[in-house]
Amino acid sequence: MRKLTIFLLAVFLIGSARSQNIFSALQLNAQRSYKTKRPKKIVHITTSFTASGYNVAKDVIVFDNAGMVQVSESYDANGMLKTKASYTNDTVHRIVLASVFERWMKFAYFKESSVFTYDNNFFLIGVTDKDEIGRVIRQTDIVCNEKGHPIELSLFDGNGNQKGKETATYSYDKNEAFTSVISNDGKVLSSKTIKISFTEASKFPDVNTVYNTNGDLIHWVRKNPDGSETTFEGEYTYDSFGNCTEENIFKVTVKKNGKRKREIYMVSVKEYTY
Repeated sequence: MRKLTIFLLAVFLIGSARSQNIFSALQLNAQRSYKTKRPKKIVHITTSFTASGYNVAKDVIVFDNAGMVQVSESYDANGMLKTKASYTNDTVHRIVLASVFERWMKFAYFKESSVFTYDNNFFLIGVTDKDEIGRVIRQTDIVCNEKGHPIELSLFDGNGNQKGKETATYSYDKNEAFTSVISNDGKVLSSKTIKISFTEASKFPDVNTVYNTNGDLIHWVRKNPDGSETTFEGEYTYDSFGNCTEENIFKVTVKKNGKRKREIYMVSVKEYTY
């Protein structure tokens, strides 16, 4: 029963379309699509390799004049539109005011909208999610610290019933936040450590991560659920403006004889329109 409770709360925290949790609140207004010169559009094709073959995904991102994401579309390997996210932005304060998320499935269409509420310091303090006919389906209330980072996030359904809470404490010297999902009766259901900022991550390397001069990971170790570790290496190509045009990720394993086996894990190609 406890596992079921954790699963159901996790599903509600993730939401049916767009995650409303402390991680999403931290990353909502972060700009990670490009590094330097603002593009008008990016066509991003990612090929992921598996033991049985490979998968191809295509994303098209359109930016407004301030360089903020205006529309983001994802396509499957056959070129069929799968999802579309449209944003209304405050380009002066560089915050997202509202969004509309659409998903196309084989036999169904899904649409959800979100309105983001800020205080006088432009700290995110609330999110209201509505279905395609305008009914409130989720309300998220957020309490921030003096830096504007969420320390408590409470989730309610469309009827105002609280469905759970998430809290966070911050280690700014490590660029980390420790988050906990808490049930209505105060039990900690799960905890994890997340990054506060991905754009600043290269300033906080650890023994398992190495970054290049452009701030991209070239070596890192992933800890797996079974306790094992997987090593990855990255190689990057940049255009004349310093934006990444190609990313090759390799999975590295070490055999018993000490020899390294380096296999391609993912290839990511970006085409910029300036």
